[in-house]
Amino acid sequence: MFDILIQNGLICDGTGKPSYQADIGITGDKITYIGNSENKTAAKIIDAAGKIITPGFIDPHTHVDWSVLSEPAMEPYLKQGVTTVVTGNCGYSLAPQGTETLYYSDRNEAFLEEAGASDEDLNPVIFEKEKGAAALKHQFGIDLDWTIFEEFSAKCDSLPLGCNMAPLVGHSAVRTAVMGMDCKRKATEEEIAAMKAEVKAAMEAGAFGMSTGRDPLYLPGPYADDEEIRQLLKPVSDYDGVFASHTYNYNGGGEADRIGGYREMFRQAEGMKLKLQVSHVHVMGMAVDSESAVQATKDTLACFDEAKAAGVDLTYDVIPSPTCSDFTLDSFGYFIKPLVKKAGTLAQLAERLMEPEFFKETKQMIADGQLPALDAEGESAWLPEFTITRHKNPAYKGKMIPAIAKELGMEMADAMLTVLSEDPKTVADLVSPEFSASVDMLCARPEAMPCSDGASYAKETNLTGNPEIAVYPNSMNVGYIPRYLTRYGKGADGAFENAVRMASGFVAERFDIAGRGVICEGNFADLVIIDRAQLRSFDEEENPLQDPEGIDSVLVNGQIVLEDGKLAGNGAGRVLRKGEK
Repeated sequence: MFDILIQNGLICDGTGKPSYQADIGITGDKITYIGNSENKTAAKIIDAAGKIITPGFIDPHTHVDWSVLSEPAMEPYLKQGVTTVVTGNCGYSLAPQGTETLYYSDRNEAFLEEAGASDEDLNPVIFEKEKGAAALKHQFGIDLDWTIFEEFSAKCDSLPLGCNMAPLVGHSAVRTAVMGMDCKRKATEEEIAAMKAEVKAAMEAGAFGMSTGRDPLYLPGPYADDEEIRQLLKPVSDYDGVFASHTYNYNGGGEADRIGGYREMFRQAEGMKLKLQVSHVHVMGMAVDSESAVQATKDTLACFDEAKAAGVDLTYDVIPSPTCSDFTLDSFGYFIKPLVKKAGTLAQLAERLMEPEFFKETKQMIADGQLPALDAEGESAWLPEFTITRHKNPAYKGKMIPAIAKELGMEMADAMLTVLSEDPKTVADLVSPEFSASVDMLCARPEAMPCSDGASYAKETNLTGNPEIAVYPNSMNVGYIPRYLTRYGKGADGAFENAVRMASGFVAERFDIAGRGVICEGNFADLVIIDRAQLRSFDEEENPLQDPEGIDSVLVNGQIVLEDGKLAGNGAGRVLRKGEK
């Protein structure tokens, strides 16, 4: 007798092979039978007639470790069929922690203020330990009671996790733990040795690899030279781990050079047995329209092909929508927090920008580095990459800032401020609907797997807690799987089976996540039942943060966590350790 028996479904097993009709018997947390279940019994029978049964999907690029201590249910992932998330990406992980610092990423304004972050800092992650720990406890009720990687894994394992977690150790976290507040410089040999020991300890504790973050904002990662990274990759190689990198978009000279970032990663791994995972590949900053985006994509893929021909073991992940950014914005206010606070509210800001003196003061704030998102020539230079996604003047919508500046005959910063003065609820984001062909090209490659780049927050969570600078989870955080399957799984010749594989079995194989990603006897019962005819995401809608449709039921480790589209909420997830069966 089985605990659960799924009957009458079409199995798409995650290998890419043709789907087939069979029943699945589950005992405990494992799949114990696949075949004809006539004359077999179970405590619970699920009728999957007319539905497709797939493995639980695996997201190779998330930041769930940022949010899991306060949001362990992982609701947005379960609702789209994701049963395992890879965490610790972009150099960010919550372990190890140092003796004098808290390494933690959160956008909540009350936390950041109490922890001592600056309003000008677009990406605060390093805090004095005493102040940061107090803010963590006061704002979220979280005790900073871990130091090493294994302690954080154990803490997460004690929570009612919705999904499984497959953690990476983050280079920036390691660097901060060893070097403390004085981490924005080249490391000494002794410090590198201490960092290497931390990485080795994390790998011994079951980390699936190491990640780096090399963009200027991803502190303190960019301060490490190649030799430091290479030394830290040695224990990763010893344990056959993954080297995942958010490669730089801008080089040390502040020039846009995404290809250079890829080549830096390849150089750092040269001569070592490593599986390289290039994080969330895209061409923002390399293109201004659809035509240049296609060319930039060709250049990117040519760079990857060149590396593969030279022996680099390379795969990458892609956010499968050109309309998805790191988060969903309610206005542009989040990017210009000091300016909003100076004016009082967004509405007051729009009025004040009409005043010549205030406009002049704002330009001085940009020159002084207080408004980096409006600096067209700073070390991150985001301004040229912004696209207007909402404005009361339809002539602006869908256009990038350089194009608007050209039309208005202004510098880019002046153009952005003018647009804001006309509509305080302007939304400009690092997205471009014109880049859809580029995303299609990237997703079509056999090295590409889809990802969300998300966290576990519920979709209605205002991550800042401040309505004047509200931001919400990104649209792929709630719907990347339906988006990917409906766009890239249509057509004949096994397109759907291949799409399922790229989002499940391929990821499991690449990250060495044992017993998951494929439906077969003996594997863990991480399963999704899909009504393919109803499958839908809402990322291109006016309200992109709607629950996806067509995900009927989800099982994690043999437990039903979603049934008939409704969460069961029984915390069946686990922290996985590399090498565990």
